[in-house]
Amino acid sequence: MTTAANDSVVALKLFEAALERPEAERRTWIEAAAASPAECAAALRLLDAHGASAGFLEPQAASTPTQLGPYRLLEPLGRGGMGQVWLAERRDGAFEQRVAIKVLASVLGDADSIRRAESERQFLAWLDHPHIARVLDGGATPHGQPYVVMEYVDGERIDAWCRTRALDLRSRIELFLQVLAAVDAAHRALIIHRDIKPANILVDAQGQAKLLDFGIAKSLDGRLAGATRTGLMPLTPEYASPEQLLDRPLTTACDVYALGLVLDELLTGRMLHAGVAPTERMRRIEASSPTRPSARVDAQALALPPRAAVEWKKRLGGDLDRVVLKALEAEPHRRYDSARAFADDLERWLAHRPVQARAGGFGYRAAKFARRNRWAVAGAGAALGALVLGGAAALYQAQRARAAAERAERANEFLVSIIGYSDPRVSNQSVRLVDALDYAALQIPAKLSDQPELEASIRKILGEAYTNLDRLDEAEQQLARAAVLFAPSGGTEYASTLDLQGMLAWRRDDAATAERLVQQAMTACRRDPCDLQQRATNLSDYSVVLGGTGRQAEALPFVEEALRLQESASGVDPSNLATTWSNLGAIRVGLGRFDAAQDAFARSTRLFESVVPMPELAISVNLNNQARLLQKLDRLAEAVPLQERAVALKRKVMGPDWPQLVRPLTSLAEYYAGVDRHVDAGGSMREALRLAPGLLAEDDADLGDLHERAAAVFLSGGDAPAAAAQAKIALAVYARAKSLEPGRQEKARATLAAATEIAARTH
Repeated sequence: MTTAANDSVVALKLFEAALERPEAERRTWIEAAAASPAECAAALRLLDAHGASAGFLEPQAASTPTQLGPYRLLEPLGRGGMGQVWLAERRDGAFEQRVAIKVLASVLGDADSIRRAESERQFLAWLDHPHIARVLDGGATPHGQPYVVMEYVDGERIDAWCRTRALDLRSRIELFLQVLAAVDAAHRALIIHRDIKPANILVDAQGQAKLLDFGIAKSLDGRLAGATRTGLMPLTPEYASPEQLLDRPLTTACDVYALGLVLDELLTGRMLHAGVAPTERMRRIEASSPTRPSARVDAQALALPPRAAVEWKKRLGGDLDRVVLKALEAEPHRRYDSARAFADDLERWLAHRPVQARAGGFGYRAAKFARRNRWAVAGAGAALGALVLGGAAALYQAQRARAAAERAERANEFLVSIIGYSDPRVSNQSVRLVDALDYAALQIPAKLSDQPELEASIRKILGEAYTNLDRLDEAEQQLARAAVLFAPSGGTEYASTLDLQGMLAWRRDDAATAERLVQQAMTACRRDPCDLQQRATNLSDYSVVLGGTGRQAEALPFVEEALRLQESASGVDPSNLATTWSNLGAIRVGLGRFDAAQDAFARSTRLFESVVPMPELAISVNLNNQARLLQKLDRLAEAVPLQERAVALKRKVMGPDWPQLVRPLTSLAEYYAGVDRHVDAGGSMREALRLAPGLLAEDDADLGDLHERAAAVFLSGGDAPAAAAQAKIALAVYARAKSLEPGRQEKARATLAAATEIAARTH
């Protein structure tokens, strides 16, 4: 063993022994007990490092001013390596918000510590990521102590969050991927955190992880040379990498090791190195790799009953074991070379693909292929398994495979029957899409009543299709039945169905029911964790309901969170991301942030146009929103081509007689009128009036509005008789309407009076 290595080991022993003594005596004890200056210096560095990372949320008692600039300190949240952390609020007339303020502790107030505190502020300013607590402001106390104002994260430690919600393996992995995304962003900015542990990862009520406390982070490119005192090696011993404990040069691999420890704890329920002294840890690390996580599962800590514990260990064994152990390799070069590579392997596990941590041969990769394509290979796999393996186990597997194959075959038979009905050569009639849907709905009880999962899936698809065709009663019936069938299993499909029911209620102007159902969808995702996209969809749709009822300020954080969730993940469907951008644009319009709204709509359109095949109806809705915003800004000349394209896309997809064309045609007529294209305006308006009976009932106040708007369009084009006629129809509808907002009749009467006066003058 080299002299330097020997000094490191002896220093670890001195450090451990010092920790058993009162804090005030530790430094003096090390200085007296060390056999050489090198051993003493190394042990003191460990002691300083331990004090510099005492824990983000540990109690503290130091005093701090009650007011820092515009921020009023409310209560202490804890103490970190660089000082105290406080909950504070800003109420200065310009802003009202709660924040977390980290103030440099006076006991560490030497020049080097001040530079490190300022470095933390700079690190956070560099790192703009949805899973890293954002820096908002900064300053200095009256005593010259720098402070950092950060986003306040109202959440639980990641380990406690998983435990209190009894998350399953898959959900824990999905949550941990958010942490990996945050660390990857830091590493790409050439910053290593050096103190990753559950206490520095909080999860908020929406299930969003936030990485905290960059107080002992390090810049790899030397941008902040004073960030870390020479020789000072910050660490939390239980989560430190071997190279940190041995005071060796650090790379991003030290964060990968800490991430491996955190994941190991989330999956096993207990800390790998709890109660193990650093010297004993190093001895074990040098002797062998850690025991497989699946062999260390603490069922009691995870609150798993015996049968569930067996299944947990089974799922954790194999690939997940290897992924965790690769992150925990003693030698840095044998670990994942980045947080991104670590995340890639976990995403492969989620998708049942071969992981890089396991050098699997053909058999391993073939098994993964079969798992991903189980319906396609089920029949062949079952037959081959029965022939080769034989015995009860093979028969059991064959029975399961046959059941899966039977579901696939039944779904295929059902689809073929619908296609056959839709083919005029078979049915001897021309069948519309809606006729095929009606036929499918009638066939479900007879053909799928013994397959509840398959029935639920098909009813959900039918409900979506009926909604898009404005057959809302039929859609409601199918989605309600699908929700009942999905409820026992919960998860993504159940939450998705509840969300679809909510948005259907929104289409029917039942905002209260819409809000309740989308809230239930979000609750379902918290109870039985859903995939990332469904969580984002729930948040985005909830923002639509809130924004549509005039609560744009309340809606904004939900749609922004949906956007952060989608943009932080890989493989998100561009259509879903485009929808969220469009929803954000609509909310920004309601908040009067018109330039930002234009940007959101433009991004949405570009994303929709990148999808193959293009979702033309979705693009038309987005174009309609953009045109409406331009109208609000008195830029009608720019609005016209957008609205023309919106109408053209709807006609292309749904045909010229689709009732839902009424509203976009009416808007187009008004835009034409605004730029003096009165002939085009009259044509669009008459087309809207032709289609109106298919959309609006005779006693619907919205029908009265349509005729009143038609009167205004005709009047602007100089056709006073047509304007008067439409105004009279509007008044007649208003008289029949069951409910009517104030001012509608007065507006129609004013238009009628103006038209009558003009008609009288011209005759």
